[in-house]
Amino acid sequence: MTTHGTGTKPRDIEQLTIDRLPKSKAILDRAKKVLLSPTATGPFRAPKAVAFVKNAKGSKIWDEDGNEYVDITMAYGPLILGHSHPVAVEAIRKACDKGTVYCIAHEAEVEMAELMVDAIACAERVTFANSGTEATMHAIRIARACKGKDKIAKFEGGYHGVHDCALISSILADPTGPIEDPLSVPDNPGIPQGTVDNVITLSYNTPESLDKIRKHKDELAAVIIEPVPSSYLVDMREFLQALRDVTQECGVLLIFDEVITGFRLAYGGAQAYFGITPDMATYGKIIGGGLPVGAVAGTVEAMKPLITTGDALQDYQEKLLTIGTFSGNPLTMSVGKAVLEHLRDNPQIYDHMKGLADRIKGEVHNFAEANSIDLRLIGLESWFIPHFVPADPKTSRDLRDIADLMKQEILCQYMRYHGVYLPDLHTVFVSAVHSEEDADKIIDAFKKSLVEMREDGHL
Repeated sequence: MTTHGTGTKPRDIEQLTIDRLPKSKAILDRAKKVLLSPTATGPFRAPKAVAFVKNAKGSKIWDEDGNEYVDITMAYGPLILGHSHPVAVEAIRKACDKGTVYCIAHEAEVEMAELMVDAIACAERVTFANSGTEATMHAIRIARACKGKDKIAKFEGGYHGVHDCALISSILADPTGPIEDPLSVPDNPGIPQGTVDNVITLSYNTPESLDKIRKHKDELAAVIIEPVPSSYLVDMREFLQALRDVTQECGVLLIFDEVITGFRLAYGGAQAYFGITPDMATYGKIIGGGLPVGAVAGTVEAMKPLITTGDALQDYQEKLLTIGTFSGNPLTMSVGKAVLEHLRDNPQIYDHMKGLADRIKGEVHNFAEANSIDLRLIGLESWFIPHFVPADPKTSRDLRDIADLMKQEILCQYMRYHGVYLPDLHTVFVSAVHSEEDADKIIDAFKKSLVEMREDGHL
């Protein structure tokens, strides 16, 4: 293999990958004729060197061509116990024997809700959905009904799924306006202007955001925030407390989007980790144990638009619907319950994941610094994102540079070539089943990838 560093032609990492994926390439050729799934089946912009998964176990995945990878995607977060963990597999098997879906009341849904109420500070009532997107959509509608106001506030770069309100000034949109007072802009076509007008966009970690909430308090039903933002994986404890204080002062509901942080940052999620309690919180990923899930948890006061009275006519006329054929289905509730109980009963899992993540970040940082490469693995506890930046970020916009994003995408290709599946959206998740040997392979893949990226003229 020739390299740019020796004065010869740089390696074509994409073609090298394609060459060892003939079976996956054949499947991709079929997929392009029928399937629209740009982020699930390959690189975000132009799917070419796509490895189709054949099977997975523990911390490993194997593609259709037999190539093995240490998986640090973990399905973008749900697989905190790894692939096909016996706790999850056995729970699903037992539930399948009893039926896959009822749309009728069953005890597993009650047991799952009881577990969440016990674990989550704000949770007095829970309602289930089928995804994190559904959960945040329902939470926003509940808040509007509770407060009788139309507007909500979210943060620039905050990701809350793919419903209309969420696709405004998220990580998918270019930042617009001054950092202290960002403008609300649609992420993509198809978002009604009326929806944009009802979303106030704030900026992380700025006092101006608190002032903006006070200014619009008479219009605002709620503020929604990822307590550890997808686009800005930093500790904002002091700002979160100030946000809690100002929303209480202004009579505005505070919603924590804990789709990622829930049961990952700590067993009780961000609320336990930071010691801050919102009015509502949304969940997904981990609580499904690998199956589709969403949930909204909140106080009785916040959730009152959903709390039924027993008067069928009144409920029909006045109460919200958050129903779905598969919401709270017995398979998801059974495996979710099993996974949460396992996490509750094995708190050492969190220390293990943090220890591995800290080791990976530390050794990669040291290597990058020793080789004058501007790379930082930015994150909390068991997950992080590689960023090609010269210093720790001072604002969320410091992590939105297009050159950084393009280098991240190139890094993904090199990492996969070296047997570590770094996901297209670049978020690394460490699981309970990743081992020290896995960490060795991850660190080695980072080192090799960075050296080769430099040799090939990418750094």
